[in-house]
Amino acid sequence: MRPLLVGLLCLAACAASEEKPLPMSLKAPPPPEPVAGSIRVYGDHLASARADAIRQRLRAAEQEILAECHETLEHDSVTEGSLQLRIGVNGEGKVTELKRITSTVSDDVADVVSRILGGLDFGPGPEAYVYDTLGFRTDLFEVLRVDTDFANKPPALLAEVENRSTFRLPAISVVVKVLGPEKGMPLRVYRRRFDTAFAPGERKQIRVPVGSEWATAQNTFLVNVLPALHDEPEMSEKTQ
Repeated sequence: MRPLLVGLLCLAACAASEEKPLPMSLKAPPPPEPVAGSIRVYGDHLASARADAIRQRLRAAEQEILAECHETLEHDSVTEGSLQLRIGVNGEGKVTELKRITSTVSDDVADVVSRILGGLDFGPGPEAYVYDTLGFRTDLFEVLRVDTDFANKPPALLAEVENRSTFRLPAISVVVKVLGPEKGMPLRVYRRRFDTAFAPGERKQIRVPVGSEWATAQNTFLVNVLPALHDEPEMSEKTQ
């Protein structure tokens, strides 16, 4: 009798876990113009606090999306473009509907985005429909200018950096290659992490320390900036 009872309890638990979220009673509005980086929230007299909370939850998920798509973005130009999704959020805060409206990115990227956003929980509240349009590109950052400040201690490079993506990035990783007068193999490679947040389109000057033995006008410095998606340690590596 006891094994039968346990079996029934397991079946009940499995059935509960497989329950589908409540369907939407709200009618889906027509999609807006797909502007990369925009999140449009619609509802029936929806309070601004509820709409803001939904936007913030989606913005927070962007880091996970970018982390999973980043390697693909670096190596496959097909991933560049935009993706607009319609998301139905029911009264329980569950995603009960998720549909691609427009997409110019690869199916791999679109599938990652759909999986992550489809699993979000927005908390109980009024129903809402959301149109989330994400933009993807391989060159998330542009280094606009690099100056030197070797007179101060420690000597440093002053890199003016612009976030060209539609993502809000909480930290960056700066890679510096030091080239000698012959412009051959790098003499030294530095990787520095900066917990400096960048909004879309924002420009900032980043001070990147370098070793005093390399701080000379005879050397050339190549600076590349990437999103710091993982807790990577800083690195200083002599290559010659």
